[in-house]
Amino acid sequence: FILLQGKPLAAMALRLSMFRAMAKAAPKPKTGATRPTKASTAPAVQPPPPAAVPGPSYDQTQAGSGTSGGGIMYQILLGMGSMFGVILAINLVSRVLGPRRITVIHKDSEGRPL
Repeated sequence: FILLQGKPLAAMALRLSMFRAMAKAAPKPKTGATRPTKASTAPAVQPPPPAAVPGPSYDQTQAGSGTSGGGIMYQILLGMGSMFGVILAINLVSRVLGPRRITVIHKDSEGRPL
């Protein structure tokens, strides 16, 4: 008899045929997709969309109430705080990674160190 991966070929063929028989006997999994029937193919009537509600109108009395995005000082402070945070993040990363150990040896065109 023929050995394949240390097992007789007849035993492997029998095992494969058993797996094929079990696969054919197993019920097919339900995927959740349903086919429409003839009764459900008619288009459903949709209700009309709700009426649009008008938003608040802008007038000059609301300009200083904080809804306009802040003043120029707020923008300057926001930019300064953002730059400060970036500098802190860079310092943190450089401290975590440790000092850079790079040595550069300059050589001339003939390969001698300068």
